[in-house]
Amino acid sequence: MKTNNIKAANTITILRLAIVLALISVSTQALAQSNNEVSFYLQGSFSELGYETLGNNSELENGFGVGAKYAYYLSDNWSLGTGAEFQYMEGSLFSPNVQGTYMTQDSEGEEFEFRYSADNFSENQEVYFFNIPLQIQYESLGMTRFYAAAGVKTGLVLTSEYQSSITSLETSGYYPQYDVELTDPEFAGFGEFGAINNAESELNLKTNFVAHLESGVKLMLENSQSLYMGLFLDYGLNDIKPDASGDRLIDYNNQNPTAFAFGSLLSSRNDMNSKQYVDEVRTLAFGLKIQYAFQF
Repeated sequence: MKTNNIKAANTITILRLAIVLALISVSTQALAQSNNEVSFYLQGSFSELGYETLGNNSELENGFGVGAKYAYYLSDNWSLGTGAEFQYMEGSLFSPNVQGTYMTQDSEGEEFEFRYSADNFSENQEVYFFNIPLQIQYESLGMTRFYAAAGVKTGLVLTSEYQSSITSLETSGYYPQYDVELTDPEFAGFGEFGAINNAESELNLKTNFVAHLESGVKLMLENSQSLYMGLFLDYGLNDIKPDASGDRLIDYNNQNPTAFAFGSLLSSRNDMNSKQYVDEVRTLAFGLKIQYAFQF
């Protein structure tokens, strides 16, 4: 009798152990089959609207981006991802002096050559992009994983603006029909003027297409969560310069000659040679990216 009880107890123990092992196996398979990953990230960067004008290159500025991403795992190592990203970028350029001349008319309809010389000209640009990325990612196995990703982004321009300023402006008007150059009166827009700050104006940049590279480490956490820490590079593939509008960098307003308006270097033509100041504009951003993710 006692032997039968022992056998029954052993049988029950074996069944319990089998059930536990089966549950562990099922759970492991379910975890291994978590093919979906959702993540949220923040990236800080150095960025620029890259262009060359007036013998200078644009300067690197601070930028940032925030986004959300969905990835589908094709295997334990490979995944495809897409999502949505909000990105901010700046551009700036400084020139100690900008000069120009062009023919125009005064308030009385007389044609003359408007001449100007602006000191310490600076222009700052600000752009907000809505990016749609598509990328492929490889990652190793383990609790601390190496990962690398590559892909492309389509950057839709949400808003793009510029603001210009100068510390002084000297103007004159040359009337060839009279062979006379006027350096005054100021109310006619001729003379020496102090600092001028232009109000923010629309820049009208084009849609941006970007090559994206990223690499770093992925730390596996509890409950199918993970933390990415890496470096990224976004390089613009196309020219996003506004369509040539023929705007002048400093415009003479014959209805209000002392109200000088500045065009953007990115869209204005050089009054000295009638060519555009800027041939092309491409974006560049690189920096640190931190990303929180969970699988389901």
